[in-house]
Amino acid sequence: MSPAFQAGSFALPAARAASLAALLALAGCGGDGGKGGAVEPAAPVKTADASASPATDPALNWGGTSPHDTPPLAPLIEQADAIVRKTDPGFDRFYVDHFVGDLDRDGRNDVVIEYGIGEEGAMRHVAKRVRLLLARKDGLQLQPDQTDLFADCPQVRGIRDGRLWVDGLEACMLPFPKTLGYYAFEWDGKALRRVVEQSPEERVIAQLQAMREALQAGRDSDLAAHLRPAPAAADKNAAEPEAVFADAQRRRAFIDTVGMLSHVQLSRIDEHRRFASVTPRAAAAPGERALQIDLAPDGAMAEVAGGSYVIDATAMLQWPESGGVGYHMNFRLIEGELYLADHEEHDMGE
Repeated sequence: MSPAFQAGSFALPAARAASLAALLALAGCGGDGGKGGAVEPAAPVKTADASASPATDPALNWGGTSPHDTPPLAPLIEQADAIVRKTDPGFDRFYVDHFVGDLDRDGRNDVVIEYGIGEEGAMRHVAKRVRLLLARKDGLQLQPDQTDLFADCPQVRGIRDGRLWVDGLEACMLPFPKTLGYYAFEWDGKALRRVVEQSPEERVIAQLQAMREALQAGRDSDLAAHLRPAPAAADKNAAEPEAVFADAQRRRAFIDTVGMLSHVQLSRIDEHRRFASVTPRAAAAPGERALQIDLAPDGAMAEVAGGSYVIDATAMLQWPESGGVGYHMNFRLIEGELYLADHEEHDMGE
């Protein structure tokens, strides 16, 4: 945990704040599965002529440096699988997932493969392994196994902004595990290095702060996905975003409330609940502004838009309006992002 973060504080240093797009994290699971530690980089598989560059080779290009703005990913994934298969012939016997993006910031696609590991003949994996293949001028190159770097069962979320984002799950064997932490890793030239670490409590705080910053900057489109009850994914029937912030006064109240609470310590109600409040003396609408976070909410599963989601935390943010009326917004933390469960006025006397 970074020493810059003060335990129990609602405030988060800028370096730890999450972008709304994603704070996806790396955490690890279950050793090296009997492979004996780090594996030397495999001989690279040729992906193009030796003179090819990221600007001309569609299998390596990424980022609009040529007409291949969206390179075909299937050949790259096939190459990655062939390399990993030489080291671990049965790596895909349980399940395998691929993530493509520029991790080492050289303008070329790299590949991360996440796959399950378990006993021979078992029906389900009991742990996971994450392997990284970096694009080099003569093809993809498998990097040494760093699975032991991950603290929990890793659930890779993607490669974005030169970082590998992964969630740390409580167990690989559970069908719907809770998330214990959110991590990001960067390639430092020799190995992956952890640069972001957040607990669910910190993630809620960072998400609220990111929402506040987006509203202040007028980036309402950044909020749309989070004003639904759950991830929209590919569901064409997903609910439209709630128009909460179309009301200028509520927009201002949300910005002010999150800003005021950023200077307040979170108190511990019990093992799972945290609370912070402030009652400003000079405010247009007098009354308490508060945040409550529940890290073990009742009904920890959500069935929304045909999907089942684990709720890792809930958060209730409230502020006063005029005439003894208050307003609150209830959020759910799902896959590292806050989603709006409901919102409504309430009697401040309740």
